[in-house]
Amino acid sequence: MDSVEILVNVDTDDYTLGQIMQMVNQYQDEHPDMEVYLDGDRRAIVGRRIG
Repeated sequence: MDSVEILVNVDTDDYTLGQIMQMVNQYQDEHPDMEVYLDGDRRAIVGRRIG
């Protein structure tokens, strides 16, 4: 099983959906070695190492 790293916990009302998607895009740009996505079950932006 792949190890998933929680990058940002978004289980809060502090962020709009637009802000969350901007953060996902930012992390994707900053970490090209990771698959970065919004995990609805964890309510977090997570990353998994590629390769």
